[in-house]
Amino acid sequence: MAASQQLVRTLLTLSAEVVRRELPEIVEFNKLESRTAEEALAELVSELGIVYVTALTRQGCSGCETQKPLFRTLAEKMSRENPEKIRFRSYHVNYQDGNKGESWNSKRIFGHAAYPTYIIHVKSHVGPLEIYRSVYPLMEELEKQIKESFELAEFYKVEAETAARSRTGEL
Repeated sequence: MAASQQLVRTLLTLSAEVVRRELPEIVEFNKLESRTAEEALAELVSELGIVYVTALTRQGCSGCETQKPLFRTLAEKMSRENPEKIRFRSYHVNYQDGNKGESWNSKRIFGHAAYPTYIIHVKSHVGPLEIYRSVYPLMEELEKQIKESFELAEFYKVEAETAARSRTGEL
């Protein structure tokens, strides 16, 4: 009996781990480096009505390490409150042995100057739109900007639906 209870407990633990999504979603930057800036942003900001919050971090960046747990806490909190309206991602740039290639590619794609940089995007009928960008912001400021972006995401979703209807002659 004890063995079967342990098996059930183990299976429940494993299933919870499989279903749980990591917040923020951690993405190695090298998955994007061969793309143009336009392609990367279109992939990153893919759905209407969603606020996309992106952290750009780099290996060996002390500010990135300081903010990492703060960003994770914010991502968990806001994702619980608005699960269908927000996506958090962290693009991690490798920076080893003086090899600055990924860092320069990150700057080419995202146009940022330093690490950690946080960017908020929403999608519109004309493509991804940047709402906010900051280097090393207070998490309270980032949270405020995210909350203000929900209304814009919804506005652009409605605008895209209206534009699509007008193209098909439904208006």
